[in-house]
Amino acid sequence: MDNKQHWEQVYTTKASDSVSWFQEHADQSLRLIHNTRLGKDAAIIDVGGGTSRLVDDLVAEGYTDLTVFDLSSTALAVARQRLGKHADIVHWIEGDITRAKFPMNRF
Repeated sequence: MDNKQHWEQVYTTKASDSVSWFQEHADQSLRLIHNTRLGKDAAIIDVGGGTSRLVDDLVAEGYTDLTVFDLSSTALAVARQRLGKHADIVHWIEGDITRAKFPMNRF
């Protein structure tokens, strides 16, 4: 089983709040983002974001240039559905981060 198959299986067989790494709020990640003192329009990417609720908190705080990148299309779909109408302001990218190419200085 390759990495993509593994993560698709995880996210199709387990509820997002039943995995061992679940956090209601990603407090440490939020603290690190806040400590950068970047503006709410700064480009932020959550690599391996899966079904993490970090994006929910960032949207709620008014951040406007958010990207969630994950290998699992299922995980991204779960997060998108959870965000509802707010999902439209997030860039969702399915892919392998070891092969990703982004514009220079984007993130």
